[in-house]
Amino acid sequence: MARGRVVQIGERFKPAGNSVFGRSSGKVLEVRDVLGGTDALPHAKLFNVANPTEHKLIAVNALWDTKLYLPVEARFIEPDERALD
Repeated sequence: MARGRVVQIGERFKPAGNSVFGRSSGKVLEVRDVLGGTDALPHAKLFNVANPTEHKLIAVNALWDTKLYLPVEARFIEPDERALD
C-alpha cells in the first residue's frame, strides 16, 4: 500500500476484486471531494460514474491499495464540431 499519497478531484478508481457473483462489477468511482486535515486520516468522497446518486466515503490510503482499488484513466471524448451545426 502506498502511504502518504493524495488524490485529486476527478480521479477515477474501480474495485480490484470481483463481485459476489465472481465477475467484475465494472463500477467506476470518481473523486468528488477530499476530506480531512493534518490531524485526521484523509478520506475521499466518491460517486459512481454510471449512477451519480450512489456515493461512498473511502480512506485515501485504501484507494491506493491495489488489493482494493485500481486507478482508471478517464476517457475524454473530443466534441464533434459537426454535431454543433
